[in-house]
Amino acid sequence: MAHFDVVGSVMGDVDGDVEGSVMGDEVVGVVTRGGHMMRLPKKPGWRGGELAPGVQAPGEGMVMLPMTAQQNGGTFSATVTSITWQGQLQKPYRAERFLVSVVRTGTTATGRLLGQIFVGTDLQGAEIAGFDLELIGTPTAFGTRLTLIQAPPGVLIRIPVVLSNNPTGADTIFASQLFLGRIIH
Repeated sequence: MAHFDVVGSVMGDVDGDVEGSVMGDEVVGVVTRGGHMMRLPKKPGWRGGELAPGVQAPGEGMVMLPMTAQQNGGTFSATVTSITWQGQLQKPYRAERFLVSVVRTGTTATGRLLGQIFVGTDLQGAEIAGFDLELIGTPTAFGTRLTLIQAPPGVLIRIPVVLSNNPTGADTIFASQLFLGRIIH
């Protein structure tokens, strides 16, 4: 049997010679069997983005990257005045939408969250100063999509945060943060 290349998929056994190639859903060429020509069928619809049964085509999806508070469970108080949030990547990832939720308890819990975003050691900003994370990360914000640099698995995304003014007494500010971004699969 002659050597041939197939780009795409062929289902079933082929006894004979392949003339041409299969490109995605399009059949280019035919399979000859005992002198008879057979047209190869199109890939079935249920196969979707597979290159072959069980082999997915490269793609990407939008997934969450929860950020974990490294101090005091994400709660600022009179004694805890800075917290770093961190997320560690498991697959290639590019963060695009930042979300932050804040719960203030007490009359002196008025400080705004000021921070910087780092992907690995790279500052994701045009200036070294901290910015108001609540302005960019509020769930009701429109058009505040970011495009942070893509990072490989193992890289840490970190957000060191301080408050514009600290609560006093028993007052607290709790914050949670996450990114929505593209992951390569």
